[in-house]
Amino acid sequence: MQRRGTRIAQAMCEEDGAIVFDWAYCAPRWGKTFVIVKVLRRVLILACVTGMAGCSALVPGLNIRVDHSAKDAYRVVKTSTGQYRAEPVQPGSKLPPYAIIPITAHLVVAQAEQRASEQHANEVLPAVQPGQPPPEYRIGPADVVNITVWDHPELTVPAGTQAQNTTFDGQLVASNGDMYYPFAGTFHAAGMTVAELRSFLVAKLKPYIQDPQVGVRVVNYQADRVEVTGAVNKPGTITLDNTSQGVLQAIDKAGGLAAGASHRRAILIRDGQRYVIDLAGLLSGDRVVPNPALEAGDSIHIPDNSGDAVFMLGSVDKQAPIVIQQNSLTLLNAITQAGGLNPTTANGAGVLVFRMASTPGQPSTIYTLDLSKAANVFLASQFQLDPRDVVYVESTGFAKYNAVISQILPTVTTVFELAELKNLTK
Repeated sequence: MQRRGTRIAQAMCEEDGAIVFDWAYCAPRWGKTFVIVKVLRRVLILACVTGMAGCSALVPGLNIRVDHSAKDAYRVVKTSTGQYRAEPVQPGSKLPPYAIIPITAHLVVAQAEQRASEQHANEVLPAVQPGQPPPEYRIGPADVVNITVWDHPELTVPAGTQAQNTTFDGQLVASNGDMYYPFAGTFHAAGMTVAELRSFLVAKLKPYIQDPQVGVRVVNYQADRVEVTGAVNKPGTITLDNTSQGVLQAIDKAGGLAAGASHRRAILIRDGQRYVIDLAGLLSGDRVVPNPALEAGDSIHIPDNSGDAVFMLGSVDKQAPIVIQQNSLTLLNAITQAGGLNPTTANGAGVLVFRMASTPGQPSTIYTLDLSKAANVFLASQFQLDPRDVVYVESTGFAKYNAVISQILPTVTTVFELAELKNLTK
């Protein structure tokens, strides 16, 4: 049986050309299987170290290599004063357009002041005033107006029926804004308020009716329309009536926000201008934010929340995007939602936040924080993240080597175990 296993292993070696099977061939002669494992480990470590000698670093979580031989390569160094700066790897090379800023208490305070001073479109546009009566509604095309002349049912219900349907027993305003009424003829009603239309009809009916008592009301509002699109449950067109309506009311009429909708911003298009509405402030109540009043022809778009995500990479437990909800997201909260720092690979002193410039052509910013110091945990709990930020946790040097080993070891182990299994089954 021992010779049979030896011949099989040798035959497999000649067919596949794998040196591991040569060692398996020697195993019956040595009589100690642990020698094979020891030799494999030494060769594996030697191969990994040799392979990594040709590259400068392996970025964990990204599976890319950083080539410091490039002319524009740079590294981040910490000065004697505790500040960070970038320096070129190759002498005489230019630095990339990045600003490297350590997260300090002064930065957190300045960030909070800047956010408080930011002006949103909510503060520029006319807002709904719940404590004040709405402006008078002006009749428009496609509206249906119900007109009642007391003691004259022939004018109130021309068909002569007793049961009335206020929607159908009304006068439709034509698309050009005109409407017809007996004794008044055809006239332009668009742009009139209910009170103005009543005064107009009273004047027209006086030659025929003594002291006419006229009642006017709009029973079907169709003139002023607003489109609501995007991540709402019932996208479509809504109509404005004689009540005050703002962005929140439009979202409510469209069935509310759908799953996956942004809770931070809404887009209002008015007269060809695009306004970004602070929806987070309207929904959360964290700050006083006006509710922009709607106007006829407005278009409201609710984007999905893909634009509200920050990306967690590196040595965190869960590398995935995290959506900023209607409340803000701090650096500490994001790390917590990502499962925290990986205790075996994370280097607490190397937490980086990459933030692209909001204005094209401006330098991007890399914020750095040393989480190995307990006091900096408080800074992380106050540092606010912006959508599209990339949070990267550096790994220790040992973890970089383990990243390579962990990619090679399963393959070698599987081949070795298959060889042993074949030997045992023959």
